[in-house]
Amino acid sequence: VGNHTHRDSEFIPGGSGLKMPKGHDLSGAQKFCLVILRMAIGWHFLSEGIGKIQSLTWSSAGYLTSSFGPFSYLFQEMLKEENAWFLHIADLMVTYGLIVVGAGLLLGLFTRLGCVVGLMLLALFYVSMPPWEWTPMPGTESNYLIVNKNIIEALGLLIILAFPTGRFAGLDALLYPLIGQYMPEWLVGARSKEA
Repeated sequence: VGNHTHRDSEFIPGGSGLKMPKGHDLSGAQKFCLVILRMAIGWHFLSEGIGKIQSLTWSSAGYLTSSFGPFSYLFQEMLKEENAWFLHIADLMVTYGLIVVGAGLLLGLFTRLGCVVGLMLLALFYVSMPPWEWTPMPGTESNYLIVNKNIIEALGLLIILAFPTGRFAGLDALLYPLIGQYMPEWLVGARSKEA
């Protein structure tokens, strides 16, 4: 079939001449853009979490009171007096989840795990107040239809999840050679020449 040495692809054995992109052979500018995206989302998560601590009186109760959609009953059950303990735990999980995910994304530390936890948080935010009707949303600056800021940020996390940006520029670059072989590929990413 001849020699295939193109740096952006690998020859698939028995693949009738098909080539498969490696996915991580990116230019410096592409890596830079991915790392900036990761850090921007990380900063947003971190600042949201710190803001909740600084407010001293923050609670998700106000948000949950306005919840609607298929899961609104579950969210509003948390507001009942007998479930106050559950609301308190949920507030702590949201606050410190935002901080841990944000710090991890900023530092490029356990980046993929941070993306997965961040996606879970965004999914909870989305289903608590889904923009499925083209009507003004409580507490927002605009009208949304299906796609809102949570979806857009989740798409950003999916992009970061697809590339090992923590190994381009982050503490994952130090950890991967030490523990990468002992961890599942979905968590640390596939091996590649560049990262």
